[in-house]
Amino acid sequence: MKFIYQTLESEHYIFNFLEDSFAAEHIEEIILIQEQAFKKITSFFKIDVSFKIVYYLLETPEQVGVAFGDNEACNGFAEEPNIIYAVYSKRIKCIGPHEDAHIISYLLNKPTSAFAREGLAMYFDEYWWNKTNTIWVKEFLKAGNYVKIEELIDDKNFFEHNDAITYPISGAFTKFLVDTYGREKYTEFYRLKVDIRNAITKTYGKSIEQLEFDFLNHLDKF
Repeated sequence: MKFIYQTLESEHYIFNFLEDSFAAEHIEEIILIQEQAFKKITSFFKIDVSFKIVYYLLETPEQVGVAFGDNEACNGFAEEPNIIYAVYSKRIKCIGPHEDAHIISYLLNKPTSAFAREGLAMYFDEYWWNKTNTIWVKEFLKAGNYVKIEELIDDKNFFEHNDAITYPISGAFTKFLVDTYGREKYTEFYRLKVDIRNAITKTYGKSIEQLEFDFLNHLDKF
């Protein structure tokens, strides 16, 4: 399958989208959303990005798989150094800061832990299916679906669980770290090219278990 794209550039992006698609109808709105996301992420890290992020907006997860080249259906995927494939349709709108956060933050470091990488992206998303990450975690705790962070920092465990659970937990925990200890401290943690457990201890002076205890107590305030 070969896709024929229309292309439109903005200050920090190059958007490729299919003719007469839903994305084509809403491209100006998409540009506004992504430029705002770009500003939010780069301001957080105080980083300059020398390249434009290239988006390929498709209509189905299957098309994303074909466009990326592995044929695995996916709503959105970031390919280093600067390419993002994403579904934009009436039902699925995989835009916003998530994939951009991956691309931009990798200029600082690419942590080996998926929990850290996805936690950062979900921190910028703030919401998962119209509820904040924090609200989701409180619901997981109430329903008995919560998975301990000590377990999720292991990639094997992270990917064995449903991302509808792992992503909000990682995002809520990231928000807790940023809100409690500040943006600069979090950036220091994210930059460390060591195992996440060591990065946590070195940056925050506490173990994963201690920080998770503090995190769960923090949730009671909401």
